[in-house]
Amino acid sequence: MQDIWRLVVAPNPVLDDVVRRELLAQSAQASRLSGLLGLPVTAVVFVVLGASGASARQSLVWSVLAVATAVVYVFGVGWLVAGPGRPYRSRLGAFVVLQGAGGLSWGLLPVIVAPVPGEPAVVSVSCAATTLAVAANVVFASGTPLPWLSFHLGALLTATLGLVAHGESGVAALNGLTLLAAFSLARYMYQQVARAQLVARQNAVLASDLRAEREAVERINLELSEANTELRQQATRDPLTQLPNRTLFFDHLDRSMRHGRRNATPVAVIYFDLDRFKAVNDGLGHGAGDDLLCQVADRVTAVLRSPDVLARLGGDEFVVLTHDFGGGGAQVPTAVAERIRQVLEVPFSLSGNPVSISGSLGVAVDETGLSGEDLVERADLALYRAKQQGRNRVSEFDQTLNRPRPGVES
Repeated sequence: MQDIWRLVVAPNPVLDDVVRRELLAQSAQASRLSGLLGLPVTAVVFVVLGASGASARQSLVWSVLAVATAVVYVFGVGWLVAGPGRPYRSRLGAFVVLQGAGGLSWGLLPVIVAPVPGEPAVVSVSCAATTLAVAANVVFASGTPLPWLSFHLGALLTATLGLVAHGESGVAALNGLTLLAAFSLARYMYQQVARAQLVARQNAVLASDLRAEREAVERINLELSEANTELRQQATRDPLTQLPNRTLFFDHLDRSMRHGRRNATPVAVIYFDLDRFKAVNDGLGHGAGDDLLCQVADRVTAVLRSPDVLARLGGDEFVVLTHDFGGGGAQVPTAVAERIRQVLEVPFSLSGNPVSISGSLGVAVDETGLSGEDLVERADLALYRAKQQGRNRVSEFDQTLNRPRPGVES
């Protein structure tokens, strides 16, 4: 039977062991069902034997034996074989013993009731019942070779030897041939069950591998997505303040300018820097300067309107895109700039010390023919005039400022 197993199942020891365990469990459950079905079958055989001429004593002796064996078999299979927690070899050994007992029980049927002089039907019925039991065992227990082999040998040897001893050699030979034929059927069914179970197991392993691969791909995709998000963040955000950087700001500005010109809603830019920022860096260190820039970003963001965009262009230079003025007209950008100037006057806490600074701001409103760079340059020129006029103030662009901006120290 081991040779059959090696021929039927692919040479995979781990997979083979799993399949054998599953086949044993399925055969045990099916055999318990066959044992329960054997009880009414025993009653039918008892009645048929009586009608065929067998004595009530003979029929009763065998029926009691068959019922007792069936009860022991059903509970034994449920406890010793089908129950969890037992080693595989222990469960297989118990199954073989119980199957052998069942085969002996059915094999004793033609021995106990034969011969009955003048009643050949009794022998025929008993042999037919034994053959039926063997056929049922093929169906229910063929998934595991050793147990059904134990049942077949028990039934075959007992029935054949008993019939020969009673002088029924011809019937014994016929019964033996019938039971031997069941071996081929059992072998064929075992091969089919083993193949089906192996295919099911291989499909389950394949499905598990596919799930694992899909989860790995999804995990990689998630990691790539997170990496792409981080790269986009690095490409479009200021690493210190997390505000939009120059690239992202000009992207917002260009789109807002196109939208504003289509819908006659002007766009304005507020350019500002921190007065005397270099003194903070020199006096308190660059760490304090970075902290100041972050606090400025938070404060200014808090006083901006929802459609406004604050960006850091570099150093202590910030720029605000403001649009959707509504009914306020060109005074809205100046009012926004004034709020920014006022919050910058409130002292900042740097390293536990209050530090007062101020901001100079320039405002420029979009006009036809300007590019985003032109509009920011105009706001920058207005900022320069605010510094020339004494810092800490807001200055609006006009045509008198349409000239290159000289360098001015913060």
